[in-house]
Amino acid sequence: MRALRRGDRGREVVDLQTRLLALGLDLGNRGIDGVFGPVTELAVRAFQQRMGILADGSVGPITWREVYEAGYRPGGRLLYLRQPPFRGADVTELQRMLHDLGFDPGAVNGLFDERTARATKEFQRNAGLVPDGVIDDGVFKVLNTYAAQSLGTHQLPDKNGGYFPEDLFAGTIVVDAAHGGRDVGFKCPNGLTEADLNLAVAQELAQILPAREVLLTRSGDDDVPNSDRAFLANSSRAKMVVSIHHAHHHSPEASGTAAFYFERLGYRSHRGRMAATYVQKGVSRALETADIGEFGRSYDILRETNIPAVMLEPLFLTNPENLDLASDPYYPTTVAEAVAGALELYAGRDAAFIAQ
Repeated sequence: MRALRRGDRGREVVDLQTRLLALGLDLGNRGIDGVFGPVTELAVRAFQQRMGILADGSVGPITWREVYEAGYRPGGRLLYLRQPPFRGADVTELQRMLHDLGFDPGAVNGLFDERTARATKEFQRNAGLVPDGVIDDGVFKVLNTYAAQSLGTHQLPDKNGGYFPEDLFAGTIVVDAAHGGRDVGFKCPNGLTEADLNLAVAQELAQILPAREVLLTRSGDDDVPNSDRAFLANSSRAKMVVSIHHAHHHSPEASGTAAFYFERLGYRSHRGRMAATYVQKGVSRALETADIGEFGRSYDILRETNIPAVMLEPLFLTNPENLDLASDPYYPTTVAEAVAGALELYAGRDAAFIAQ
């Protein structure tokens, strides 16, 4: 869908306003009028702040997805394991309650995946219910009865401080080159495209990562849907995903290196956050770029993979100095070596590296 913002009008705006009103957001005296005015923008910002996503007042793919999924209420529909998985606020609430009761559904990501189904069956078995992994209004009521007696932590504590208890490189690591095919990402004035640069870094990284196996989500100029990328990571039982992106901004002054991990509605990936810290610092030091930091986000590749995932943006292609770095033929190797080195330090629990 196209992004909706102030000044837009029509049926799409009516749909948006109807959903916002159903979520209890104030649309003022005019209510549902099909006009994306200042009051609707304020309602969108309020919703974005509630969900912990970028509160820019416009409705792009991430905000629209959150608005749509927020409309599902616990017990309002039957939940069970399927492909593609059910997603919505009802799944999020299910995962929260399972966490509170000590049944590990994995990330509280609002996706009814295999791990959530397994935790559901474990709860049903312990509660004396039929352990079929199917959730209806009756199961939600039983969950509510038990969850009301819990401490309400919503997340099982991490006993390993954000590190892997076992050897990270003994398994598979998935390297994701974002964009591809018709989706070139950002196109630089010199003809360099984000998709090509992502792939160049990913291919170099795949060659030098000391893992037992490295899988690329794409090995050429291919158009691979985000859901397929996540499915590859989940079905391969990989230990981690590293997704390569590059940033761009309307201001050429924006520059530096950032990394992202999964965080949504109070839940965050402990391992994803720690790995992102290592990778971000390693790359910013290697490139001598500004250290922007690591941030929790709900991007598709972070949310839909049920393993720790890191999204890296080494620099801004819209910054002249950063673009000069990216145009150097040795740039992909430099970034790949920095990522691989940072992950080795992470796997070795070298806390001194991130304390510098």
